[in-house]
Amino acid sequence: MKLGFALCAILGVLSGAALIAWQGFAAVGDALRIAGFPCLAAICAFQIVPVSLCALAWRTLFKNPRPDVANFLWFRWMRDAGGDILGIIPTGGELISIRTMTKRGIEMASATASTVVDLTMEMTAQAAFTILGCILLLIERPESNLINWTLAGIAVVIVIAGAFALAQRFGMFRLLEKLAERLAVDQGWSYLSNVSGLHNRIHSIYADRPAVARAASIHFVAWVVGVGEAGIILAFMGVPMSLASLIMLESLAYAIRSAAFFVPAAAGVQEGGYILVGAALGLGPEFALALSLMKRARELTLGVSGLIAWQWLEGRFLLRARRITRR
Repeated sequence: MKLGFALCAILGVLSGAALIAWQGFAAVGDALRIAGFPCLAAICAFQIVPVSLCALAWRTLFKNPRPDVANFLWFRWMRDAGGDILGIIPTGGELISIRTMTKRGIEMASATASTVVDLTMEMTAQAAFTILGCILLLIERPESNLINWTLAGIAVVIVIAGAFALAQRFGMFRLLEKLAERLAVDQGWSYLSNVSGLHNRIHSIYADRPAVARAASIHFVAWVVGVGEAGIILAFMGVPMSLASLIMLESLAYAIRSAAFFVPAAAGVQEGGYILVGAALGLGPEFALALSLMKRARELTLGVSGLIAWQWLEGRFLLRARRITRR
């Protein structure tokens, strides 16, 4: 499986490079130079808005007393940083965020259960966001041949979210609990015993339907607000788009990206998606590629800084544990 992910990642990167070469390095480079570092700084600062909304959505899944908003901003940053930088490792971002949650005093079972439900709500909100983009496309560009691609993307997102929800419903996490208990006993991995009760924790979160509905609603708002990043980038490049066009561009490009979930970090797929959708909306391919690459730069900037901050805190925890042991 790891070899398969690695091969998909390599092929994705090569595909992305081929797309840039096909369009012309100079044209894409010119678009990036027009945007420049001020654009990168602006979208890094803007990212606090959708990340804060995602953090609030996650926090609603906890009963009072909940950890404060600042903690959930930290948890979400770690999840996104791990997912962006460690894309070749499945669920890498989720595992990092769960660890940071346990370091802040949240039980591992609660941290894992809330992460699972939050992921499901985020995928559900993305499906709604993609449907919104498809509706706008049907209204504004009914003749577009992109509609079939969009419907396929919606189908994939719904199938993935539905399969994940059904797996939770029919006991996937009971199997993981039993595996963890066996490893804790047979291999001495005692920390895995902390995930006991995971299945019941997940279902207790789903039982609070108003909280789950609020989480999904906030995630939907986060998806819509998140189109501001593309709007900022395109405005810096001198090719501003309307709100409706931005929603179509982002929702449909992300639908294509989600359809290729087996490619780590959607390498190459994201670039191709922006070219395909951008062309249907009148956006030149050099600007579509520059938009995707600027988003990659933002992911790299915030992701690397997040992982550095995480490792620094991990080092502090390790030193503190050693001092206690020496005493």
